[in-house]
Amino acid sequence: MAEYGQNISLYGTGRSHFMQQSGPTEIAVSRLKGGASVTQLLHEANALGDYLFQFLCKTPRSVETIAGLAGLNKSSLYRILNAEVSPQRNVLLRLSRVLGMNLSETQKLLKIGDLASLSGSSPRDIVIIDGILRELDIIDINNRLEKNGFSDLFSKK
Repeated sequence: MAEYGQNISLYGTGRSHFMQQSGPTEIAVSRLKGGASVTQLLHEANALGDYLFQFLCKTPRSVETIAGLAGLNKSSLYRILNAEVSPQRNVLLRLSRVLGMNLSETQKLLKIGDLASLSGSSPRDIVIIDGILRELDIIDINNRLEKNGFSDLFSKK
């Protein structure tokens, strides 16, 4: 548990470990005691939703359609947008493809989501990077992942 005055970033390194020990309320209390402002916490708390919303506004598709194409229901997508849940890496990768993000936009999405960026040192990630560069959809990327013996983007792994 964080001690009084310890400044723990809501979206910084170690968030996953801290979240296992404490819930959102404890994190907010710790951050406020550590000197963070309410404005800062509110901005950080929804940075992921804000970033995704920018791309949602650019597409003619409905939220329900975007969610469905990404393998989510509309409620789950709204929970992500409203910072009520922290999505898994594969969920953000699927959303990045459905929203037509390029590689740098996808990397930024993963960073904002406090998840590992795509890496050239990971064979699975190389397949995903290639798919993004070729502007492949989720199905085509999944086919390439499975062909190479990797779990697809709908995997919980």
